[in-house]
Amino acid sequence: MPTTCVFQLDRLNPVYNSGEYISGRILLRTDKVKRVNAVYVTLEGEAKVQWSMSGKSETSNYSGHQQYLHTRTNVFDNSLFRAGVHVYVLTLRIPPDCPSSCKGPYGYIAYNISLTIDKPWGFDEVFRKPIMVVQTLDLNYNSEFALPVKDENIKYLCHWPCVSGPISSSLALPASGFTPLQEVPFTVEIDNQSPHYDIIALEVSIKQHFVFLSRKPVKRNFYTKTLCKEIVTDRTLRLSKRMYESSIVVPMDTPRSTLNPNYIVFLHYTLQVKLKTGYFHYDTDLSVPIVVGTTPLQHLHVSTCTRQPGRRTPTSERQRLIERVQPRPATVQEETPQEAAAEEIHQTLEDDEPPSYDSCLPPSFSFATLAGSQQTLESQPRIHLPKFPGFSTLLGTAPAHEQILEDSGLDMHYYRSYGSLDTDHTGRSLDTFGSLCGPLSEQGEAEQQEQEQRLDATAQVHQAEHQF
Repeated sequence: MPTTCVFQLDRLNPVYNSGEYISGRILLRTDKVKRVNAVYVTLEGEAKVQWSMSGKSETSNYSGHQQYLHTRTNVFDNSLFRAGVHVYVLTLRIPPDCPSSCKGPYGYIAYNISLTIDKPWGFDEVFRKPIMVVQTLDLNYNSEFALPVKDENIKYLCHWPCVSGPISSSLALPASGFTPLQEVPFTVEIDNQSPHYDIIALEVSIKQHFVFLSRKPVKRNFYTKTLCKEIVTDRTLRLSKRMYESSIVVPMDTPRSTLNPNYIVFLHYTLQVKLKTGYFHYDTDLSVPIVVGTTPLQHLHVSTCTRQPGRRTPTSERQRLIERVQPRPATVQEETPQEAAAEEIHQTLEDDEPPSYDSCLPPSFSFATLAGSQQTLESQPRIHLPKFPGFSTLLGTAPAHEQILEDSGLDMHYYRSYGSLDTDHTGRSLDTFGSLCGPLSEQGEAEQQEQEQRLDATAQVHQAEHQF
């Protein structure tokens, strides 16, 4: 049976902020004695870019690499590695200056924890666990993020001799710093002095811009992606003025903006508004830069949205059915003394009657299909997994590992590895595991059996008390 390795971290969704500690354990299972040089655990973070451009006669290749984090800790230094299950407890620290994980078409920034079995001959056995790092950015520490931003544009739809009046437009934001799931309020002012054309719609979107920098040779490449988009269908008629006030929500799992221009993967965002004029005219573009952080501004904290944008709006028929099955709000009315006395007599008569089983009746069809399902979905907590790297939503790694041990016909021995993986504030390892691993003692197993017997006796006593 091949060697298997299971990473059990302290979080179901391995997303960590820069400066946090990664806690967990590694379960390494081997079915035979191996001759190794060492067994070590590493925490790595790096950025890579690569693309190629084809010309008429040759193809140019561009690439770059940047290392942000690399720590190594040996957990075994002898030559003979015993067969069995080895458990390593780890505690690693992510430096606070590590950039956020992201992925684009020409490069990425990724972090992973790996366990390597260094063999004196042949290929090394490497087991990796990807993690996602989010660099913290408090928007309140920089006053520039709280300042309003604005963009203006003047456009003429036709030229001489059919020149028309100008279309003046402006886009304004109260601030430039926002966080994921936060509403971005914006104001668009349009002065349409064209006597022939109307502004038929507005297209508002949040753009994500990647800048990839190669080292061999030095060259930049750009890529733009639309994160979210909304359409405002209100017209601005010719020879009229209009002001639009609305908001758009920053999508969830949006990586924070990159502020260090020395990184080979640079990420920034803009809010773009297009004025749709129709016919054969080009759209007028208004764009302002925004910064995506992790801690919102204090004066804009109330605008945080609790749901993902783009949610499906119910139709009129569905909304009417939902309102029909929802309970009506109770009306508060003043009661007269006669009504209060009659209610007390009625309540006394109801207390003498047998219990009612109306609450045990099955729900109606409309309630079960509409209101019931809606309440169930909204009451359950939503788990949003990161887009990069991808993680499996299936749990139960420890039971699966135990099942593998039970199904195998080998005589497995559990070994305890002494020590821990600890790193200081700079990310360098402080100590290592003990070089020797011994099997669990029989005395420890006997103590565990005695503890289980005491727990069983306590449970039986509680059950007997509950019966009485």
